[in-house]
Amino acid sequence: MKTPLSQSGISLVEVTVAILVLSIGVLGLAGMQVTAKRTSHEAVQRSVATGLASEILERMRANPGGLDNYATAGVGQAVRALPAAPALDCTAACTAEELVLWDLWEWERAMNGATTLRDGEAAGGLVNPVGCVTVVDRLVTVEIAWQGFAALSYETPGTGCGAGLYAADDVDRQLLRITSYLGESI
Repeated sequence: MKTPLSQSGISLVEVTVAILVLSIGVLGLAGMQVTAKRTSHEAVQRSVATGLASEILERMRANPGGLDNYATAGVGQAVRALPAAPALDCTAACTAEELVLWDLWEWERAMNGATTLRDGEAAGGLVNPVGCVTVVDRLVTVEIAWQGFAALSYETPGTGCGAGLYAADDVDRQLLRITSYLGESI
């Protein structure tokens, strides 16, 4: 009777299968990391947009005399309407109308990231932003549109803010809308 030969080592097939399973797992982890980075970037962009909308609302609340003059169809890098600095620096006293121009200029600079510099270059803000403000009586709507990473799986609300600037049918457009009633000053 023959004694069975003892097996020594692992066969090449088993090693190949193990490497295949491991590489599929690593690819899955890499895909999850990319998705997490994109989602994190979108969350940061939405957070920045929320802060910018709140900022302009607070500036409007502080300047009730110029409230109607804040209405604008769009400011921001995406509309390529980068204005020069207002003639008057409103860090000192200004009229209500001059303060409106100053506030909109500062808001646009913040949207474009010009208020946060790294090595002399803009390092903050949103990707191709557009800001729109409507004022009806004292009801103010602030809309900020910016370019997202990928096509949305839902329709953006019907609005003209940033329309036509973000791929075909605006599928890359992200939109934040905040409506607030600015009451009379006390």
